[in-house]
Amino acid sequence: MRSIVYLFVTALISFTCITLRAQTSRALFSPAELKEDLNYLRHLVSTVHVNPYSELTPAQYDSLFNNIAASLEDTATATALLKKIRPVMARLSDEHAQLNLKSALLDSAYRNAPVYLPFMLKKKGNTYCIDRCLGNAPAGYSGWEIRSINGVPVDELVSLCALATIGYPDQRTETALHQFGYLYPWAAGTLTTVFNITSTTGKIITVPGIFLKDWEAFFATQAVPACAERLSYTRYGDTGYINACSFDVKAEGRYSRDSIRAVIDGIFKQVKADGITQLIIDVSRNEGGSTAVGDYLISSIYHKPYLSYQTNWKRSDEYLNLLRSWGFDNAPYAAAPVGKVLHFASERISPEPVPYPYNGKTVIVIGPATFSSAMNFATLIRDNHIATLAGQTPVNGHPTSFGEMFYTTLPHTQLFVRFGVKEHIRPSGRVADNYLRPDIRLTDQQMSDIHEMIRHIIAVK
Repeated sequence: MRSIVYLFVTALISFTCITLRAQTSRALFSPAELKEDLNYLRHLVSTVHVNPYSELTPAQYDSLFNNIAASLEDTATATALLKKIRPVMARLSDEHAQLNLKSALLDSAYRNAPVYLPFMLKKKGNTYCIDRCLGNAPAGYSGWEIRSINGVPVDELVSLCALATIGYPDQRTETALHQFGYLYPWAAGTLTTVFNITSTTGKIITVPGIFLKDWEAFFATQAVPACAERLSYTRYGDTGYINACSFDVKAEGRYSRDSIRAVIDGIFKQVKADGITQLIIDVSRNEGGSTAVGDYLISSIYHKPYLSYQTNWKRSDEYLNLLRSWGFDNAPYAAAPVGKVLHFASERISPEPVPYPYNGKTVIVIGPATFSSAMNFATLIRDNHIATLAGQTPVNGHPTSFGEMFYTTLPHTQLFVRFGVKEHIRPSGRVADNYLRPDIRLTDQQMSDIHEMIRHIIAVK
């Protein structure tokens, strides 16, 4: 059974360590209210998420929740609860999951004080080094091998930062390194504005913190640029290059499903007119949208039946009510008993008839940003041996993953919760190495220069 998958910051010149008290103009919540929100989250994880025990056993999850509940003996803010329960969502190994509070609702220290570290980390062997520096942090810090920060071993901090994010364990660790300074306040026991950094040689430097807005500005520079066109085509001699930078669709207008199909048809009409013998479809910067777009692209380049994804779908009243609020009432889903995991085996899909079928060689380019339905598209290509994959291994996207999002807010703190009710299992089945690796490896230079990309692909093939 197929589904559409939608659907995720001035240094303080001070060298005195200041311990901040988290302040907020929002109400404090009683222990009873905090525990009600925690118990509701426990209920959602155990009964709505399709496979909450891919990483922890039920007993381990119970222990995690029980330990959090035992710590809720005083009034606290929503931010304080968020800090305690982020590891719950991390352990789902769900790269689409979210647990957050709008920045405007965070405790004032998180919003307005320089409690964020101004650098990222990288790992060299068993050593953690300062990598890129942000704000006014001296570039000379880069390369420093760190032992501890404010007396806490850095490896312990990395582990705690990883539990403040989402995704698979190795994915969380990579995020913890690349976003270390941003995630640090969620791992630290107390918030401070100045940090004592101890190197592996015992040298200590004092580093002032930066603000949330500094990290947000950095993230904005790292975001995949929005593309003016969802799909575009350029001819390079006998090679056609399709930049499929987004599979996003809208209900109507130029990005509606029918409009995008018309764009694809127009591209392949031109491909035919140009006499293209090799086609490159680039989804390396594509963060997904609708699987229907990827399916229609496959129909344009492949004309035999192929295997679809397998799907597990958890039946819950909460998700059924959400479906009904959208105007849907899936009869097989509604009729299934609560708690049942409905399994849909791979189906043999017949491609749609298209007006301009392409029969030449095809290469699909993937990259670190390939995600969600773009990942599904590339995985269908790989597992059905439809075309060659080139590029780099996606960082966040995985061939087998969770999708189709349930979302809600916790009743008292209004923390936003989102996770998958479906598990999409690649056509070839589960494998230990849940990564999509290219057949042809491209360097960063080849990924950014289309002429270099084409030359390398032609040389290798």
